[in-house]
Amino acid sequence: MLGPILAVTLAVPNLAAAERAYAETLGYQVVERGEISAEVAGIWDAPVTAGRPYLVMQPASGADMVFRFVESPPVPDYRPLRTFGWNANELLVEDVDAMPERLEGSEFEIIAMPRNLSTTDEIKAMQAFGPAKELTYFTTVKNTAFGLGKAESFVDRVFIVINGGKTMDSHLEFYRDTLGIEVSKPQPVRMSALNAILGFDSEREHPLSTANIGGPFMIELDEYPEGTKERPILPGDIPPGISIVSFFVEDLDAIPVDFRAKPIKPAGLPYDSNRAAVIVGPNGEWLELIEKR
Repeated sequence: MLGPILAVTLAVPNLAAAERAYAETLGYQVVERGEISAEVAGIWDAPVTAGRPYLVMQPASGADMVFRFVESPPVPDYRPLRTFGWNANELLVEDVDAMPERLEGSEFEIIAMPRNLSTTDEIKAMQAFGPAKELTYFTTVKNTAFGLGKAESFVDRVFIVINGGKTMDSHLEFYRDTLGIEVSKPQPVRMSALNAILGFDSEREHPLSTANIGGPFMIELDEYPEGTKERPILPGDIPPGISIVSFFVEDLDAIPVDFRAKPIKPAGLPYDSNRAAVIVGPNGEWLELIEKR
């Protein structure tokens, strides 16, 4: 019913800083820029975003998955990884061990150095904050049998988005039971970036599951620790930080969740004049659904 991922939208205070960081450090290129239309603000039910400058950037590989940056005012009470919802993007890279040198002196702040996952030596990742304090995982997948694809440029596309939840049951009830997505059995996993940011022991484990959304993409479903809060949103606005994740769907009419607003057919990326609508998950995450026929 859901997937693949078409775009990730980030609310950033400085559009020029985001463009510079993703172009100069990650090799992304601008493929569209403009102002948020009234139609797009309408499907978001976020009227104050109409007229805001935005740009869309694509990895050097030419992958269809894109980032959309929307210049937005900062939200005083928002802090990365302290709220539920979309909390990180995970990007495929050719050689994660070479990433720290590439990030040195850039607008990315390293949080955790390259390390094999606690569950397998076939995947190695590091984490860094981007220019708007968005958490980014840079990951090398050594075994194609995982079905996650491989990097076709030094830094390639997002292949996993990470969703922090109140409870694992809230994730499973929505993604598995309501949307009908295949979800893995939850297991305890070390989360290096979360532990570092929250000041936990570096080896502390947290419950994790994955939702298989078709193609070489996944949603990581994490259970966040006590003390995590609802994400604050300014009136009429989109969520701060990693704001919206856009997914392909075959049939909007089959989605058993209420839309924020009536579906319409916006122009521009990632819509291409196809019907689109937004739903909100159980932990405040915004999912933009784009019907491509």
